[in-house]
Amino acid sequence: MKILVMGAGYVGMALLTFLQDLDHEVYLTTTEENRVEALKPYGKGVLVLRSNHDQELWDLMDLCDAMIVLIAPKNSQNYQTTYLNTAQRISLGLTNRKRPFSLLYTSSTSVYEEASSDLVTEDTSVNPPSENGKILLETERCYLNSKASTCILRLGGIYGPKRALEERAKRFSGKEMTGTGNEATNHIHLEDIVRGILFCLEYSLTGTYNLVNDDHPKRKKLYCDLCHLTNLPLPIWNPDICISTKGGYIVSNTKIKEAGFVFRHPRLFD
Repeated sequence: MKILVMGAGYVGMALLTFLQDLDHEVYLTTTEENRVEALKPYGKGVLVLRSNHDQELWDLMDLCDAMIVLIAPKNSQNYQTTYLNTAQRISLGLTNRKRPFSLLYTSSTSVYEEASSDLVTEDTSVNPPSENGKILLETERCYLNSKASTCILRLGGIYGPKRALEERAKRFSGKEMTGTGNEATNHIHLEDIVRGILFCLEYSLTGTYNLVNDDHPKRKKLYCDLCHLTNLPLPIWNPDICISTKGGYIVSNTKIKEAGFVFRHPRLFD
């Protein structure tokens, strides 16, 4: 299979490394010209994305059988530019596509923000109130309405090598935290993201799937336990400070497990 990977950040580099051991012809994109040489060993070709040069991207897409979109905003970019504008460019490039094309996009469980239910599934009605949440949801719809066979993976909070949960606990240690800490958390390990992406491509899954593990500890328990493990002062929880319900729900992973996916890291501390 000829696969185009868009995005060579934390998840993208892990995926590209994994793909080196598989029998695929890989192409990739970057927005940073100074990264081209470093990225060349990971694929057959590296395209530097430039504004107003969409035809180069469309030509590369036409060469490939599948595309994996793993982009994230840089400090100077907003969600509209990074997510929705990119989705519109890609969708436009597929307008005249005749051959089958698989597209996988990694979204976020933050589209469930302010969900009214304690347990959310892919069938839960979503209406995120924030501007960023609205853009993420519109981006998903743009891909799903394109001429590709599209799979959306809604990722929980990412952890793994160089993103250890213990490091996050250090940032919260001894600091005042809003709310009671009784809000559920949803996480996914980097390895399971990579494996989940390849699983969806291998089995031609389409539609929307949550990709979070089985563990949903409350915020207070998680960060207090992590601070205990690292001998750090505990966070200070202040229930008098109002907190949004964002992140207070449990995201179900039943759908992707019923499709046959088996998590390598079903628990946070396995």
